[in-house]
Amino acid sequence: MSEQLHVNKKASSFTSTSGHNASLPPDSSSDGISLIRDFAQLFRLPVAILAALAGCATIYALNFAAPLHKYLLTATILICTHSAACAINDYWDVDKDRIDHPERPLPSGRLSPQQAWWAAVILFACALAAAIPLGIYCLILVAVSTILLWNYSHLLNRNGIFANLIVAMIIAAIVFLGSLVADRPLALLYPSGFVFLYTLAKEIIWDIHDAAGDRAQGIVTIVNSWGRRTAFLIAWGLIGIVVVSIPFALLLLPMAHPLLFAVFSSIMLLFVGIALARYQYQGSASAYQGFVFWDRVSMLLGAIGLLGAAPAL
Repeated sequence: MSEQLHVNKKASSFTSTSGHNASLPPDSSSDGISLIRDFAQLFRLPVAILAALAGCATIYALNFAAPLHKYLLTATILICTHSAACAINDYWDVDKDRIDHPERPLPSGRLSPQQAWWAAVILFACALAAAIPLGIYCLILVAVSTILLWNYSHLLNRNGIFANLIVAMIIAAIVFLGSLVADRPLALLYPSGFVFLYTLAKEIIWDIHDAAGDRAQGIVTIVNSWGRRTAFLIAWGLIGIVVVSIPFALLLLPMAHPLLFAVFSSIMLLFVGIALARYQYQGSASAYQGFVFWDRVSMLLGAIGLLGAAPAL
């Protein structure tokens, strides 16, 4: 899954002195920091925060007078859901990640599978609890997403291409969730489609990187079925559709701030396109990490562009 889902374990102890000669293990502080760092890596925390920003940007674009608690609940849902999804994905995929991502907390042994599983359970429960005050439709959306994300790895084992579509729909649902919270559920259908196609392209790229592990597990993906060149062509085709859609959207849709949308969405796709071309032609680990970095920058730019794509109030 689009830069997908995992969890880890570690233990830390802290002993403090209180007037006696109790001793503090010299490495306990660093162990605690390492534990926090490992969980942050497991949860893909920067991406979770970007998802929360995108959801809050959607609410602001559609109803800037929405009360603060709706922003906080939406951010809680998105951060918890994304983090839980990464944790449970890493839990199920630990064998595959020993090949594709040995640096992650679970395959490296820095966190345990039990820690990942319980972290996912707790975070999914928090997301569901946060959805309750937002109404039945938000709760249903979060519940369905939770079920799909919990079973993502099993869906992936059946058919990786179908799993790519599931992930793209769930990421696009970030925009839809914000629309539901703002009480304008159909106001951002075009941006939702934009996000769906962009995410689907990214999922194909992640599969290219993970091809060896997927092949070892017998997972059907585009790259393993039709080759690296075809996978890149399909990813470029999806991004091309998004690029071509921008002028049509500007002409046909009643956007509140069309220039804002045009500028930030174009810069977003330019950055991703350059990084993707570099990864395609170099195929190195550094080129892949560069693509991951610019994808995250582009997500932030896309969240800003989303503010302009909303119809006028």
